[in-house]
Amino acid sequence: MSENLIITIIKILFINVYILIINFKILNKDIKAREIIKIVLVSSIITIIYTVMVNYLDNIFMIIMTYFVQLIFLQFLIEKNKESLFITNLISNAIVYILFGISVLLESPIIMKMGVRNRVINLVCILIIEICIIFVCFKIRRFKHGLLFLQNTTNYDFINIIMINMSAIAILIYCLVGNYYDPSTRNLFVCFIIVGIIMIIMIQKTLTLYYKQKLLSKTIEDYKNELADKDEQIKKLSEEKYEISKLNHQFYNRQKALELKVQEAISDINIEAGNELAIVKQIDDLSKEYSKGLEGIKGLDKLPSTNVEEIDDMFKYMQAECKKNDIDFKLQINGNINHMINKIIQKNKLETLIGDHIRDAIIAINAGNNKFRSILTILGIKDDCYELCIYDSGVEFTIDTLLKLGIEPTTTHRDTGGSGIGFMTTFETMKETKASLIINEKSTPSVNDYTKAVTIRFDGKNEYRICSYREDKIKKKTKDNRIIICNQNRSI
Repeated sequence: MSENLIITIIKILFINVYILIINFKILNKDIKAREIIKIVLVSSIITIIYTVMVNYLDNIFMIIMTYFVQLIFLQFLIEKNKESLFITNLISNAIVYILFGISVLLESPIIMKMGVRNRVINLVCILIIEICIIFVCFKIRRFKHGLLFLQNTTNYDFINIIMINMSAIAILIYCLVGNYYDPSTRNLFVCFIIVGIIMIIMIQKTLTLYYKQKLLSKTIEDYKNELADKDEQIKKLSEEKYEISKLNHQFYNRQKALELKVQEAISDINIEAGNELAIVKQIDDLSKEYSKGLEGIKGLDKLPSTNVEEIDDMFKYMQAECKKNDIDFKLQINGNINHMINKIIQKNKLETLIGDHIRDAIIAINAGNNKFRSILTILGIKDDCYELCIYDSGVEFTIDTLLKLGIEPTTTHRDTGGSGIGFMTTFETMKETKASLIINEKSTPSVNDYTKAVTIRFDGKNEYRICSYREDKIKKKTKDNRIIICNQNRSI
């Protein structure tokens, strides 16, 4: 067997293995032992076809033929996302050929320095470098789960057209470089590398665009859900109004009859004590019956569920406490919190955090005179971190209280039920979980807006951060670097 044939077999075999692997990676498919065997088997078949046909077809036609043979086998290897295989395989071919060219550039100085002149060894080194680059590329966070825009069923036609053009240009230049060995080859090879870099940048930009579109779609979907919730609330209020009207109508005549009886009793000075007591009891029973009927109509709004019974119970309890204090309570759950309570914070400690800080928010609202009385609690994932965030429309912390939090039990509202123990417990929990406390303050309270937010973010930093319009005043009173103070408010 000639050296050229050995080189061809090794090169085509491994290039096809790499192409099929990248197809799997792009579509985020698991590659297990069974898949590896299939990939090697399919690559061997394609290599045999290539070595037979290479004497009859030009290089560019061989690449095209190989591409379509790969496409046929991929229909059986990959069960889902078959509609995107045409583009996926084209991109996979382009990536492999581009990385092959980059590997040649990286390998050449090393081989020249070592003085190795064996072409088979050179090729093996190039292929080893290439698989290392492939492995590293798909370890990058942005590419770890493949190219998401090719996995989505939504058609991004303009993205597909760009990727097809870039891939086709890369493959064409590779074909030209592989066929000709005159002085122009060097220029073509440079073009090949430039196109490769442009293609990598395009993939990165495309992924960024995809994520932005996905975020926009999610935002629109959230707005739709919010509108649906509002419609449901309006419907519920309308039904509630109708039921209350029925209840009023039901009790109206009975109430009038009792009024007449009372008037008659008052006018009759000879009324017996037993009859008087009976009338009082009748009025009392009617009042209780009405109240019971009204309670049956007007209940607490249903809260979103965390699917953790103890946490849901705590939120229901705090909702009831808010209702007692004439405070609107809103709850938002972002994602699944099971991982949070299993790996990050104990369930009972999270319950304590929720109870303590919503209670503090209730006290702060009752201490002020803001007509907008509302608490918004958000629990879940934000910016890849779990966090508990509580917004309220109550009065702000005093500066002395802010500076003493976590050092000693301190509160701005001791006379209305505050003890300061809640924040001491919070700082202990923060130390255990390496969570951060972030307090945001808004400068001027306004109608339908929150005045401050208290956030416990499980980011592993264990920081105490205050973002406030009173930045300068707080800095003047602080005596150490325990607190990070800034003027850049998070969205409230």
